[in-house]
Amino acid sequence: MPASPNPTKLSKVNSIDSQSSKPTFYWHYAWVVLAIAVILQMVGSSIRMAFGVFIDPLSDTFEWDQGNITLAYAINNIVSALASPMAGRLGDYFGTRKAMALGGTMFIVGMLITGVISHLWQFYLAYGVFLGIAQAIFLVPMVPGVMRWYRRQLGWAMGLLMASWGIGPAISFPLMSYMIIHLEWKFAFWTTAFGSAVIIALLIYLYKNSPSEMNLQPYGSVPGEIIGDPPETNKAKTSIFIGHMKKTAAYYNMSSIHFLGCVGHAIILVYLIPIAVREGLSPVSAATILTVMAIISVPSRIFVPVLSDKFGVRTVMAIFFFLQGITVIMLFWTHEYWTFYLFALLFGIGYGGESGGFPILNRKYFGYAPQGSPYGFQMFGASLGMALGGWIGGEIFVITGTYDIALMISVAASLAGMASIILLEPTDRLLIPDWESITNE
Repeated sequence: MPASPNPTKLSKVNSIDSQSSKPTFYWHYAWVVLAIAVILQMVGSSIRMAFGVFIDPLSDTFEWDQGNITLAYAINNIVSALASPMAGRLGDYFGTRKAMALGGTMFIVGMLITGVISHLWQFYLAYGVFLGIAQAIFLVPMVPGVMRWYRRQLGWAMGLLMASWGIGPAISFPLMSYMIIHLEWKFAFWTTAFGSAVIIALLIYLYKNSPSEMNLQPYGSVPGEIIGDPPETNKAKTSIFIGHMKKTAAYYNMSSIHFLGCVGHAIILVYLIPIAVREGLSPVSAATILTVMAIISVPSRIFVPVLSDKFGVRTVMAIFFFLQGITVIMLFWTHEYWTFYLFALLFGIGYGGESGGFPILNRKYFGYAPQGSPYGFQMFGASLGMALGGWIGGEIFVITGTYDIALMISVAASLAGMASIILLEPTDRLLIPDWESITNE
C-alpha cells in the first residue's frame, strides 16, 4: 500500500508549488515543445472531432444507416481506449518523440486506407481499428510529454494545450465540409493525410523529450532544486511507481469521470449536425454551428487549468461539468437557426472546461512522478465514453426516430460526472509521498 504522508516532504512540495501563484513568463524551449504539441494535437484529432460531417455523405454514398456508420466511430474510440494505457507507457518508457513518430506514421497510413474503402467492414477496420490504435499512440503521450517540461506554471501550459482541442475542430469542421462538397469525402481523407505527413514530420523533428536533452532545467525550476532523471531513462523506477499508483482510488475514479464527461459531449459532437439538418439547416450551416461551439470552448480550455491550479480544482471541474450537462436541455426546444447558435455559445463554455482540470489533478495527486500511465488510463475512460456517446445516439435514432433519449443520456452523464468529482479525495496532499524512496526499497 502507498506510504503514509510525510509532513516534511509535503511541506517542501507545498512550499515549492506556492511559488507558482505569481505567474512568471520567460523564454524557454518548453514553449516550443508546447507549440509543437498544440499543432500536432489539432492535426491528430481532426478526423475524429469532425466525424459528424461524414455521416450524411457516407449514408448517401453507400446507403448505410446512421447506426452502422456511427458504430465505426464507436469502434475507433473503443480501440483507442484499449490502446491508451499502452500508449501512455510507451511515452514513459521510450520517450514521447518515438511514440508520436510511430503513431503519426500509422495515422497517415490509416487516413489513406480509409479513403479507399467500399464496404462497411473495411470502414470498421480502417477507421475503427487502425486509426483508433494510431490516434492513441500519437495523441496520448503528448500531455504527459508537455508536463515533463514544466516544473511550474503548468496551468498555463495545459490551458494552451487544451485550447487546441477547441481550435482544431473549429478549423476542421468547415474545412472538412468544404472538401466533402468540392472534392468528395474520399479526397477529404487523402488530402488530410498528405498535409498531415508534412506537418508531423517537421514538428517531430523539432520535438525534444525532456529538458535534459538540451542541458536545460524544466520551466519554472528554482536555483538549487533537484530535478530527477527523465522517466524514460529509469524504466524500473517507473514500473514500480505504476504499481503503487494503481492502489489509489483516484487512479480509477478519474478515468470513470472522464468516461462520463465524454459520454455527455460525444452525443452532441456527433449528432448536433444531423439534429440541425432535420430542423431544416443545410449541412454547411450545421457544421458552422459546431465551429462556433468549438471557438467558444477555447477560452474555457485556456483558463480552466489556470483556475484549477490556483483555486480548488475539484470545484472548478464540477462547475464546468454542470454547465456542459444542463445546457443540453435547450436542444429539446431548439428549432430555429439562431437558437442553435445560442446553444453553441452556452454549451461551448461548459464543454471547453470539462477536461481542463485532469492534468492539474494528476500533478496534485502524483506530484512530479511519471504521468504517462495515469493519463493513459484516463484516456481509456475518455475514449470509452466517446465510443458509447458517439454510437448510442445513432442506434436510438434507428429505433425511435428521435434523438430525445440520447440527449437525456448526455445530461445525465455530465451531471453524474459532476457528482463524482465532488466525491474525489482532497488535493492538499500527495497520494504517494516520497514515491522515489518507495521505489528504491
